Amino acid sequence: MLTPEFARNFRVETEANWASRDIRPEIYGFQIQRGTRWNPGLTDDQISEYERVLGSHFPDDLKTLLREMNGTDRETINIYGSSGTPSRTRVGVYAYPQDLAHVQERIAKVEAHRAAVVVDLARQGFNLGTNAKLFPFYGHRYVVCARDVECCVLSIQIQDVDAIVFARSLAQYLEREFLNR
Repeated sequence: MLTPEFARNFRVETEANWASRDIRPEIYGFQIQRGTRWNPGLTDDQISEYERVLGSHFPDDLKTLLREMNGTDRETINIYGSSGTPSRTRVGVYAYPQDLAHVQERIAKVEAHRAAVVVDLARQGFNLGTNAKLFPFYGHRYVVCARDVECCVLSIQIQDVDAIVFARSLAQYLEREFLNR
């Protein structure tokens, strides 16, 4: 269970790391920019509205996290390693309501390929369940939102449909993705 204390400590630790983080030019993929901070959390009413707009029920762990933080204040940057391709930016961790269109677009894309995602996950021994909703959190990472499925985070690439269980809990995911643990 993700506790409010975990969320507060996670916020402090990630922001401290990001305060001095340099972009690594040799790395391909999106990176969090120096000085990135978490946006303030949402109220319970805002979380309920977010759930209503998405037609989803967020797991308690996700609600706890959203009360503490709601997306990041800066976009991530991709400098394409040393390929010479110009850098580009995109939304980092999605925030409500400003990134709602991005979230809805991600949901629509994954739902259009849901059957293939379910099959790919089943081959790995994970049953997504028909009632499970997928909530995009950061890039192609999705929190599973369902009463009958454990709160876990999936990594889903829509091109060539590649889906894996990235972390068995939201806390484990946050540590792995943002603290490199």
